[in-house]
Amino acid sequence: MSNDHYRILCTRPIPASLIQTAADHGIDITVKEFIQISPVRLPELSGEDNIRSILADIPMAFTSAHAVNILREILGDIHISNDICCISGNTRIAAEQAFPASAIIAQAPYGIELANAMLQLKNIHTVNFFCGNIHRKELPETLSQAGIQVNKYVIYENNPQPEKVADHYNGIFFFSPSAVSSYFSANSIPADTVCFAIGTTTANALREVTNNKIIISTNVDADSMVQTTISYFNNNNC
Repeated sequence: MSNDHYRILCTRPIPASLIQTAADHGIDITVKEFIQISPVRLPELSGEDNIRSILADIPMAFTSAHAVNILREILGDIHISNDICCISGNTRIAAEQAFPASAIIAQAPYGIELANAMLQLKNIHTVNFFCGNIHRKELPETLSQAGIQVNKYVIYENNPQPEKVADHYNGIFFFSPSAVSSYFSANSIPADTVCFAIGTTTANALREVTNNKIIISTNVDADSMVQTTISYFNNNNC
C-alpha cells in the first residue's frame, strides 16, 4: 500500500488488537460510541429457580452479541448447557465464550437465514429468544409462522447516542442500522468518505441516508470489518 495514512471512525468499541492491526497497515481508527446499551432486569429472570424454570432444556436464540453478554451477566454463577441458535461472526464468538458447555446447533449470518436453519433441524418446538428493544422481526416471525413457540425476552435497550463529528474521516464503520440512524441524525458525511457496513442489513440502512460508497464486510464480525478495510485501502490509492 502507499505511505498514506487513512482515518477511520468506528461507531462502537472493537478490540484494541484490531485497532493495532489496522495501525500496522497505515489505518488509524478512532472509536466513538453512537449507541448506548442498557441492560433490562426482568422479574422473570430474577433468582436461580425462576431462571432454571424458564430456560429448562429449551434452545436459546441470539441475534446480537449484546444479548449473549447481558444474559451471561444476568445468570451470574448459574451454569447452563442449553443448545444455542445464533447469528454467525461476533454473536457466535460471544456465545461460545459465554456458554462453553452449550452446543451451537444452528447459525447463519442473518436472521431469516438463521430461522430457516432452525426449521431445517425439525426438532425445535419452542425457543427462548433473547434480544434488545430494537431488533429485526424476521427470526421470531418466521419461526412463529412455522408453528414454533417463541418466548421473547427483551434484556437490553438500544439507545441512540448521537454526537456531532467535526473531524474528517476516510471511512466510517457501521455495525447496525441503529448506529446508522444515530450517526446520521447529527451528521452528514463528505462525498469521499467510504461507509463500511457489517452486513447487508446495515448496508441497506446506509443506502436510505447516503449515496456514498458502501463496502460490506466479508463476514459479520469486527475482525472481518478491519480486514475488509485494509484490503480496500491496499487496492485503492484514495
